[in-house]
Amino acid sequence: MLVAGADVWKGRWVVVVLEDGQFTRAFVVTTIEDAVAELAEAATIGVDMPIGLPAAGERRPADLEARAFVGARRNSVFFTPSAELLETETAAEANVLAKEQGWPGLAAQSFALKKQILAVQPLAAADERIWEVHPEVSFAQSHGRPLEWPKSTWNGIGLRRGILEREGIVLPADLGPGGAADVADVLDAAIAAWSATRIAAGEGRALPAGSQRIGAIWR
Repeated sequence: MLVAGADVWKGRWVVVVLEDGQFTRAFVVTTIEDAVAELAEAATIGVDMPIGLPAAGERRPADLEARAFVGARRNSVFFTPSAELLETETAAEANVLAKEQGWPGLAAQSFALKKQILAVQPLAAADERIWEVHPEVSFAQSHGRPLEWPKSTWNGIGLRRGILEREGIVLPADLGPGGAADVADVLDAAIAAWSATRIAAGEGRALPAGSQRIGAIWR
């Protein structure tokens, strides 16, 4: 069974592909459309990007539960902006609108992903192989508890590689084209692919529990 995990890296996407739970290849593409086109044989594709935007002025239950699930790593789970906020030209304008309407504001990091967030929505609606995952949630699921170290640290990188290896995902020293991406993003794509394996096998679990595919974070 072939599955894949995709994570944004410097405006592009790094993708890790697993076959029967083991690493087979990694690559980088410009758009999520390019990634999906190259993954025609994948049973499931886990993407580290919100699928299903909240109503104006609301927080997604999935984001709230994911923040609680990852504990000390909660700041890695950004609140998903509504379509109204993403339609503004700048993050500053989005936050002015939010303030005027009495809505929660949004982090600059969230707005910076505007292009990728909006691109994923129609693809996921049309392709049932695409599922939302969050790397910190997936790592915590495998680890059995929130991770002790952030991915920006040496200890954090070692911890995440160890988790992947315990799951049978051994990343080679030379990843080929995918090796151009930053280490943390490759690891995030790899654990997204691990969650994709669980989803394809019918073992994936949603936040919130009992959710449909769109609007939930899967692990």
